[in-house]
Amino acid sequence: MSTPIALIAGIVAGTVLTGAVVVWLMRTRMLVARRSRRSFEDTCAAIETVVLSHRGWGFPIETWNFFRTFEKKNVVPENIRKIKVFFVCNASHASRVITADPSMAGMMPCSWAVYELDDGSVWVSKMNIGMMAGMFSGVIGRTMKEVAEADEMFLRPVLGEEELDLERLEAAPEQPEDETRNQKEAS
Repeated sequence: MSTPIALIAGIVAGTVLTGAVVVWLMRTRMLVARRSRRSFEDTCAAIETVVLSHRGWGFPIETWNFFRTFEKKNVVPENIRKIKVFFVCNASHASRVITADPSMAGMMPCSWAVYELDDGSVWVSKMNIGMMAGMFSGVIGRTMKEVAEADEMFLRPVLGEEELDLERLEAAPEQPEDETRNQKEAS
């Protein structure tokens, strides 16, 4: 095989392989599902407690009982007993990201789904913001990294992996009081 043909074949093979790896990562790592040690109700209550206890964080959109929507449409998933979706946001972070790129508003606020399977196991699923942060640079990448760090700090007590330590949560950097109040009122 001549050198130019081998080079072109190598580039094509490398591109296809890279594309396959990206698709695999997106399918297997873009969404994170972690099992909760708590009941469905306790997991939902822990999300509300933890998020609202952290300065600047709140629920700008009312929690959605997704399962009730399925029931109303007579299309209940066979293996799921309950599903609620929480819309989690920090207005300061959202403002920084949207200021940098208004199109990012299409993926806000972050959503966390809590669901209970037929076997009684309870899960929390959400977008892998840490992985997404690596796809962006500048203000967006830095801010998404901060959100990913907060997500992880929130998830451990939500899932029952550690005790709810509200003092540690409240030790976060100060946000303007009006911002915190507005986010709590929006919930």
